[in-house]
This record gives sequence, structure tokens and C-alpha cells, in this order.
Amino acid sequence: MSSAPKQDSVQPLAASVMPSPGTGAAVPRTDSTPHFVLVPMMAAGHAGPMLDMARALARRGALVTFVTTPLNLSRLGSAPGDDALPIRFVPLRFPCAEAGLPEGCESADALPGLAYLKNFHDACAMLGAPLVAHLRDAADAPAASCVVSDTCHPWTSAVARELGVPRLALETSCAFSSFCMRLMSTHGIFEGVDDDELPVRVPGFPIDMEMSRARSPGNFSGFGKVFADEVMAENARADGLLVNSFAELEPLFVDAYEAALGKKIWTVGPLFLHTMPLTAAIDDDVDAIRCASWLESKKPRSVVFVSFGSLARSPLPQLAEIAHGLDASDRPFIWAVKPSNLADFERWLSDDGFESRVAERGLVVTGWAPQRAILSHPATGAFVTHCGWNSVLECVAAGLPMATWPHFAEQFMNEKLVVDVLRVGVPVGVKGAAQWGVEAEAVVATRDDVARAVAAVLDGGEEGSARRARAADLGRKAREAVARGGSSDRNVARLVQHVLEQRKSAA
Repeated sequence: MSSAPKQDSVQPLAASVMPSPGTGAAVPRTDSTPHFVLVPMMAAGHAGPMLDMARALARRGALVTFVTTPLNLSRLGSAPGDDALPIRFVPLRFPCAEAGLPEGCESADALPGLAYLKNFHDACAMLGAPLVAHLRDAADAPAASCVVSDTCHPWTSAVARELGVPRLALETSCAFSSFCMRLMSTHGIFEGVDDDELPVRVPGFPIDMEMSRARSPGNFSGFGKVFADEVMAENARADGLLVNSFAELEPLFVDAYEAALGKKIWTVGPLFLHTMPLTAAIDDDVDAIRCASWLESKKPRSVVFVSFGSLARSPLPQLAEIAHGLDASDRPFIWAVKPSNLADFERWLSDDGFESRVAERGLVVTGWAPQRAILSHPATGAFVTHCGWNSVLECVAAGLPMATWPHFAEQFMNEKLVVDVLRVGVPVGVKGAAQWGVEAEAVVATRDDVARAVAAVLDGGEEGSARRARAADLGRKAREAVARGGSSDRNVARLVQHVLEQRKSAA
């Protein structure tokens, strides 16, 4: 996926409109052309689904303004057909200095640590006034019809109210985990609980569900709780919720969440499938080409892919356990690894002789790996994942089973959905959460845990065969959901119509 042109200079706070990846299509100014303003969370794993949402809306004839920042604009990728879509990109200057952030911290994954998280959210909120000013002054677009913002942007509710338009919140996780977190917070399930490891029942959840504070997102103390409470309050005031999931994947939880909110929930995912084929293309990146070439030499469904996303960092002792577990599994693998210290990891690889021992059946990638392309390749048979929702959804769409290794955020809840509800996953056995931005020291899964999980997810006898069949069926349903007339395709169309009808009734 190629990148949009990089910006050489910092834009003024209310920046002029920049072109989309491509020139974008001209949009006639008519009453039947709704104008959606999309505000993604500037973070790995959040901006991508929002960009896919922009494409899905634009393909339905809507005009889309996509709000970003100069550095984040350069990270957005283009897709075939983007040039013909009516998407305008507005890179507002990100107020790092005003919020007490180091220069260049325009994305959550660029922050030096958790101590800067409040500053980052404060900086995001400062975009409200310049965004309103831009939308009111823009001469090349009709008035906004609707604001669609990440659930992590509660400040956009005030923007929508000032513009006099509805606000819809995009949840980039699943209904299962989002609803669970809301109930945990609403009922204050950890109040009076001194043991962080003690599982506590989540009242009101459609199935029996227990969570410990140690395995929960950091939303229950300090700034995390204050911010989470604000997010949930504003999402409850929103005109509706969009979820990057599909109705057939988690119908019980979508319905229960909708009933609890008293708001319409549109399932619109998997968003990336709206605008790209299941079999993702390999671009000209060296690592991508190497992965594709290596996969071509392997038997169908024989390879396990191991990757823990863009934020997780493992210490060297844990990486050594993963390496020895993959070695002991005796299965072909691609391991996309992001070590805390690359030099130390490369030195260990050389001293241990790991790569030479697994040269014929293993590929280690320390740079970028084309995850969707790897998962959709016929040689890939399973995925060892951190259970970030984007990764889970990409694996579901590829029709593959998972070995689950959650790290933090809502990933332990996603694991529960994958393993216990969908029954397409095998837990590696991790008990405690890591802390984002803090390097872990302890080994949380041994080589035996890794080897066992890989064997179970690739083989596993009759149980494994049934698991793979369920995964393949979910992959079929995911593709059908976004196909013309599918549940998610219909929801995008209904969403556009809903906003049009609201605009007419307000006129």
C-alpha cells in the first residue's frame, strides 16, 4: 500500500484542504449529497478502519471530509480507486507544544509513555475550535451533515452540537468487548476488590463473564477512569454507534448492547473488506516480497503466522521462549517480531543459531510484514495473535483459526469471544496483562506453551478439524456481509439514508 505524499511543513492550526491519496472526485452540490465529517483517533489500529469507513461511505455517493494531521496524513495509504472517490483530507496542525507534548507526537503510538496520554487527549480536544472554523469557512464543500468520530474523541460531541448535526461514534472494537467494558464501568465491579487477580462477574452480560482488574483495560483508576467515563457518557449521548464487526459474528451481543444503550447500532464491518479483495496484494516492500516468495514454497494451510501488532514489545527472555517454542513445534512459520531492543535480539539470533536451525521452515521478519496478505495466502493455516480487534477481524475474514496471546487493552475480552463464544481459538495461556508503554520483564508464556498452542491450532485432531471448519464458515459470512446486499453493506446504505432523512427533517 503506497503512502500519501509527505508534508514538508507544519500547517497552520486551521489548515487548508489537502488532496486525498489521488485527486478525489468532484461532487455536485445537491440536497441528496450528504457530507460526512470523519474524525479518527490518531493511533495505530484506529485510523485505518476510519479510512475504510470513509471509502465505504464515498462509494455510496456521500462526500467525506477526513480530519487528520500533517504527520498522520503521510501514514495513510491509498487503495485502488481512491482517485475517483469524493474524499477530502484536512490536516489540522496538531498542538503538541500547547498540550505539553514533545514535537512530532501526533499519534498515540508515538508517545514516549503512558505519562503523556492525558496531554495527547488534551491536544486532540484542542482541534475542536479549528475544525468548526474550517467546516464553516470551507467554500469547496456543502455544510456538514454528520460527524462520525472515534469513540475515543468525546470532544467531537461539542463540535457536532455547534454545527447542529448528529454525531455517530465509531467503535473500532467489537460489540462483545465494548458492551462488557460499559457494564464493568457502570456497575463498578472492582470497587472494594483488593485482589487484582480475583475474577469478578460482569452483571447484565448475555453470557457468564468474569474479569479481573489485572486483565482489564486501564479504565478503572486515575486519568484512565476519568477519560473512560467521559467517553461512555458522550457515546451514550451520540445519535448512534457504528461497530467494525458484522451482524452474523456476534448477534447476541450486538442486540444486547443496542438494548442497553437505547441507541441504534450499525454493524458495518469488516470495514477493510468493503474496498479491497480478500486476497491482499503484495506491494514493493522488500520484506513483503520476501514473505510472498517464501509462502509460495509451502504446502496449503501448513504455515503459522505469529505477530503481536504494532504496539506490543517483548523482552529478550520472552522472545527466546517464543523462538524455542516455534522450533520445537516443527511447523513452518512466519514470525513478525518487534523486539524492545533490535540489536540485542539480532545478537541473540546469531549466538543461539536459531535462524540456521529453522532456515528451511521458518522466516523471521523484524521490519514491516504484510499481515492481510500473509493471512489470505493459501499456505497460511493459523495465526498466533495478540487479539487486537483489527487482527482478529482480519483472521476471521481469512477463515483461519487463532492461538490467542492477549497483551493489554480489551484484548483479554476479545480472547474470550474468540475462544469461548466463536470457538475458533486456542489460548496460549497468558494470565496477566502487560502495560502499554512499559517494557515487560517476566516471561508470561513458555516454549512449551507456544509449541502446544501451535500444534493445537494447526492440527488438534477432530477438535482442531471442527475449529478450522467453524473458522472457514465465519470467513464466508464475513465476505457475504460486505458483498452487495449483505448485512454490513445494507447498514452502510441505511446509514447514508438515515443521515439524509435527519437533515431533511431538520431543514
